[in-house]
Amino acid sequence: MKILVITYCFPPDLNPRAFRWGAVAETLRRQGHAVDVVCASGGAGAETQDGGVVHRVPDWLSAVKPQGPQGTQATATQPPRGAKAALKQRLRESLRQLWRLLRWPDYAMGWVIPAVRAARRLLRTGRYDWVITVSHPFTGHWVGMLALKGPAGPRWLVDIGDPFHLMPDPAPNNQTLYGRLNRWVEARLLARADAVSVTTDTTRALYEAHFPAAVSKIRVIPPLLSLPRPPEPVAPRSDGIIRLVFAGTLYRNLRSPKFLIACLEGLIAAAPALPLELHFYGAVNDCGPDLGACSVQAKARIHIHGLVAREVAARAMAEADVLVNIGNKSESQLASKVVEYMTSGRPILNLTSIDLDTSGEALGDYPTLTIRESSAGPEPQVVDQLLEFVRNPPIVAPEYAERVRESFSAGRIAGMYESVIQDFREVSRRHDSDGTVR
Repeated sequence: MKILVITYCFPPDLNPRAFRWGAVAETLRRQGHAVDVVCASGGAGAETQDGGVVHRVPDWLSAVKPQGPQGTQATATQPPRGAKAALKQRLRESLRQLWRLLRWPDYAMGWVIPAVRAARRLLRTGRYDWVITVSHPFTGHWVGMLALKGPAGPRWLVDIGDPFHLMPDPAPNNQTLYGRLNRWVEARLLARADAVSVTTDTTRALYEAHFPAAVSKIRVIPPLLSLPRPPEPVAPRSDGIIRLVFAGTLYRNLRSPKFLIACLEGLIAAAPALPLELHFYGAVNDCGPDLGACSVQAKARIHIHGLVAREVAARAMAEADVLVNIGNKSESQLASKVVEYMTSGRPILNLTSIDLDTSGEALGDYPTLTIRESSAGPEPQVVDQLLEFVRNPPIVAPEYAERVRESFSAGRIAGMYESVIQDFREVSRRHDSDGTVR
């Protein structure tokens, strides 16, 4: 089978969609499929790989569009020195806000034209059986819609990482301006697609409620474990420090660290001599001010590492005493790091802010302390629970991690995509045999 994958993010990018589709594409090639990729990452040009070609098509606006803060510091950005520097910063911020107000469909809009050209060129000559478009960002699907013309071409699988019209925060664009357009485009996308995949049952239910015509097309393919094993067994640390580790991306309105910081301050107040450290691995984004607003005592215990290589993140998680999960303020999303955490062999502190938090169901019976966030901070009894949990973290059985590795392995997830494609190929054959028009 010959497949064309259209995705803005792909290795060497450091984000969940790049990790997922880098691993899936590699696995499908090993299983004998030809997999070509159109992506925005890694510069320009075609890179031949065993079993396919990666066509790297740069985003035209990537060099000029104002970028949001990536926040790798624990404190807020330092104020500029001098009137000229202050004026430049205000101008940059104004341009950034204007960009966010006007861009469509999302931050990757500068990739649409070059990616459509590349995809159409490949579709004219490639004789593909299936096209798979990937989000987040939604631009990958938009490119697919514009590149695929009519029902005579290859079949189309839409792989949804995050909803588009149904994603209130962080919104992909100005929903006041584009809300109706977002819904219309996503409805057209689902109507034209032959198959649709999402990562959670709650996302599937959300789409089925808002787009009932697509019910028969939607399948659930869970998160993929792409985190490498530590290169060697991790020996117990002897420094006496209790190390809490959060690995992932922070967003103020989706996955905020404010309650976690309040828990840290509560632990410090209850046990000032406790040798406690809190480490953040990943982009802080707009949460820099929240991290910088904590007490002096808490700042001394916080370490911000920013984006790091996967091997570094894997090592940090393996060396942690407790891993911290901050649940999304969205019923339709499950952070892929939850799966990664469960393969680390470390207990998890799970902070939730909504009733139907998907991480709670995913964690199941894994050794976890789940705490509901409160704007007032943790109650004294919650601090007592935290103290007991970090002082005497529960032991995780080694076989648990191995079960999770098997359940969410690249081989199993790639196999689920193959099954979805095979299911819809059978449906298509039946429709073609009775004269039904696709």
